Amino acid sequence: MRSITCFIAVILCLRRAASDSSAICELKDVSGDSNDWIVLQEMSLGCWTDFTSLNGTEVHIFKLLSSPVTDGSSVNIYLPNRGSPQKHAAPFANSDSELLKWATETFGGVTSFTTARDPMVITFTGMKGTQQPSTCDLQPEIAADKQFIELKLTSPPDELKSCYTKYSEEPIHVINIPDDVKIRHVYLHLPSNSKVFLRGPANTEWTILNNISVKFLSNNHVTLNGMKLLLNKTISDDPKEIRQKVLLHYKSTSITSYSEIRLNVSHIQLWIRDHTSSSVPAEVKPTTPAPSSSFPLQMQLFSSPDYMLPLDPSSKVQSDKRVYAEISSQSFGAITVSIKVSSCWVSSMPEVRDMPFKEEVCYIKDCPKRLSFSFEMLQNLPSSSWDLECAVKLCFKSGKSCTNEKHVKRNFQIKPYIPNKNPCFEFGLSAVLGIAFGGFLIGVLLTGALWFIKIRTGHPVALGMRSTAAELSVLSITGCPCGLTKRQPVPTHQSPSENSSANASIGSTQSTPTSSMA
Repeated sequence: MRSITCFIAVILCLRRAASDSSAICELKDVSGDSNDWIVLQEMSLGCWTDFTSLNGTEVHIFKLLSSPVTDGSSVNIYLPNRGSPQKHAAPFANSDSELLKWATETFGGVTSFTTARDPMVITFTGMKGTQQPSTCDLQPEIAADKQFIELKLTSPPDELKSCYTKYSEEPIHVINIPDDVKIRHVYLHLPSNSKVFLRGPANTEWTILNNISVKFLSNNHVTLNGMKLLLNKTISDDPKEIRQKVLLHYKSTSITSYSEIRLNVSHIQLWIRDHTSSSVPAEVKPTTPAPSSSFPLQMQLFSSPDYMLPLDPSSKVQSDKRVYAEISSQSFGAITVSIKVSSCWVSSMPEVRDMPFKEEVCYIKDCPKRLSFSFEMLQNLPSSSWDLECAVKLCFKSGKSCTNEKHVKRNFQIKPYIPNKNPCFEFGLSAVLGIAFGGFLIGVLLTGALWFIKIRTGHPVALGMRSTAAELSVLSITGCPCGLTKRQPVPTHQSPSENSSANASIGSTQSTPTSSMA
């Protein structure tokens, strides 16, 4: 049978009176920290693991917070069908991490760490077969996150005050955490296209969880889509000054809602809802924020340097051609960001290769990141399907703040380049027409030259035209087996002019029987 060991630490929380907010609207207590337009949930640090000692003992640590309005009554702990737990008082520790370290060193590990304010009953229901981590890392959580523990808490005092006004312009929501409150981490859910004013004590961090278009003003760090921003505004918790700055910044005449939070815990979760929407849910489903929000990225490949011809995922890229890539991110409303690429690589299991890239110039406004690649290194590799992946960061306009490194990936098909090995020239239609026209022009020029010689000398030119034509008819291109022909013999008959000259010379030197008879 498993036994339970519990360590209990009790902390007293103090409150102070709320400030006067009549400068904006008349604040009213929000019963149960929830109404039609705002919901507040307390968060605390906690964790759970699969740890049990060698004898089957689970080790659970409870940090109990007590409000001044409670009378410090006892807490009942139940273990159905498992007997009573062994209770131990934990030693003093300066932080939750020190207490967790001490328990781990003393008992070999910790099964869970839970923070609860004003609990009346704690019931262990069992792990229910869910897979648990092996180490207890403290993270912000709500009571509903631990399914193996049921907490019955005293109804919390009204730590949230808020007011809502009718408006004719775009809704503007103001959240004010006075300087005497110890809240330092706020996880915020907002409706789309919101305008908000987030004001808190120094070192407060606001995390907007949903990926939306939002306009905000704050004096603290704000994390939006994984990117931490600091606007360096100095704003007091005086409602009069807040009203003046909000109306001036948003150029408006009214504020939709104003809320003051005086819950003295380090972490809270907050929902701002559209009061005019008929689809507002009656209850908000408890959720625990992720450590960091992701931001959407996409990569598109192009075949031309003007980025006008996108490549279809099924089309193949020839390895000797250059490919152009465009990496873009979702807009963050009025926030201007730039994309920085640190490295790229290609992979086709089990092969992974670093991929050099060249940054291309872009002159359009709000241009995405443009790169170009050469895939010649993949020419002789057997795979034809590859993943192109790049490591990128989104940076604020000033360049002082960037998101954590994220990856964007795109698949492509490669086609090896095969050069032509035919030794003979291949002539197209234009080449054939050019050769024919050149031969005709040469013939015209030669004919013209012969006529010019005849006119200047007054005698026919005995160039053996027939022999020349015969010679030209058997010319062939040497060196190419496709054009070899057999040379024909040249006739040796004398020309008519040569025969007449010989006959004349014979008649002048001797007599013939015909001439003597005459």
